[in-house]
Amino acid sequence: MQIKQIALATLAVVAAAQAHAVTRVSGASASSIAYVEALATNNSCPSNNVSIYKRGTSTVSLGNQFTVKCNSGNFAGTTENEVQFDVTGGSLNAILFSADGSGEALAANGNFLPSTTAGCTATTVSAGPLTFASGKLMNCAANASLVSGKSVGGFLDVEPAIFQAQGTIAGDYSASVVPATFSQVFGVAVSKALYEALQTAQGLTVGSTTPANQPTISRAQIVSMMNSNDFNEAKNKGPKFLLPSTTETNITYCRRPATSGTQAAAEVYFLQNPTATGVLGGAGSAHEPALVSAVAANNTVVVNNGTGNTLTVKVNSGSGDVKSCLNAAGFAFGMLSAENNPIGGSDTFRFVKLNGQEFSEGVAGASQTAAAIAGKYDYVFESALFNPTGSAVLDLINSKVVTGSGTPGVFLNINSANPESQFTRLGNSLNVYSSN
Repeated sequence: MQIKQIALATLAVVAAAQAHAVTRVSGASASSIAYVEALATNNSCPSNNVSIYKRGTSTVSLGNQFTVKCNSGNFAGTTENEVQFDVTGGSLNAILFSADGSGEALAANGNFLPSTTAGCTATTVSAGPLTFASGKLMNCAANASLVSGKSVGGFLDVEPAIFQAQGTIAGDYSASVVPATFSQVFGVAVSKALYEALQTAQGLTVGSTTPANQPTISRAQIVSMMNSNDFNEAKNKGPKFLLPSTTETNITYCRRPATSGTQAAAEVYFLQNPTATGVLGGAGSAHEPALVSAVAANNTVVVNNGTGNTLTVKVNSGSGDVKSCLNAAGFAFGMLSAENNPIGGSDTFRFVKLNGQEFSEGVAGASQTAAAIAGKYDYVFESALFNPTGSAVLDLINSKVVTGSGTPGVFLNINSANPESQFTRLGNSLNVYSSN
């Protein structure tokens, strides 16, 4: 009898542990809101009874660490009721923050926000991507304590093979990767000053964000500014490369680190890297440090060819950091996922057309996917899921992604049960974007 009681007590402890298990997820920051929506608004938790914890008081961004807690049981088909996310550094950290990536030189632990963080208060957001039911969104202190640990994997904006081909990682992780059900739209964002200067130069209504008045930048111009050639026309002229008559003397390239899927996608799209080489300020590129003044403390390099004009490259850990870089005064440009709709919020940066084609509808609450879904805009990549342990939580998110105005920039691709578009790269980021 005593043995039986001990056995029952043990089972009770195990059951209790299962009822309150935590899963940690790392990887792409671009699709962050899609992860939360999948867990919080699609009956993944009984009665959608969730709390979403984040650091700071932003009404447009989750930040790099956030948590979704199911308050009425476990998430559907899982033994977990709390999912903690750390999307610092971006896509590749889906691997590097997991136990499977421990053999890589860049491997590290993630830092995750527990739902028990003290000082978190409920907030209501009435508009924008963080519009959740009243009381669900919890703002925690900006310096709320984080817990170090490994993740179970996560999503990447491009497949791990791209990072392997670029030399960022050595391992082959293809056996642990499955196609994600969604694709991500990307765009070229510029600072307010550059946006309006381009509008003036192109005879458009200054300040307007409608497609008809969005200024355009060419793919070739972006390539010239972000490649590793220090002495081309773009580096010699700096801001005057885009606007010959401007009095500005510097333009800043707000880029992401080598671990970022947004950065990897930009290098594939603009530089045909890894089939070509060379990204300014990038690890492993053909860029020669002796040609620039490098300030390692803030990951900044300045190209100064003695012309009185400069191009500054600043590395930013997350999408939020890129936005801060773009919101600053002066001329700046950078690549962002279309999740980041600046209209209607406090952000001052704007998206421009690429080769004359817009992806952004230029209004608050837009899905920012229509042109990509129709195949008119091709700066688009299919996400990949790194799931080495077969995490039920990752499978749940992948099957429950919600698209539309709540998750701008994301649409369901041919790997979904109900695809919104037949345009695809067929799981290989180096393929051209075309109808299946």
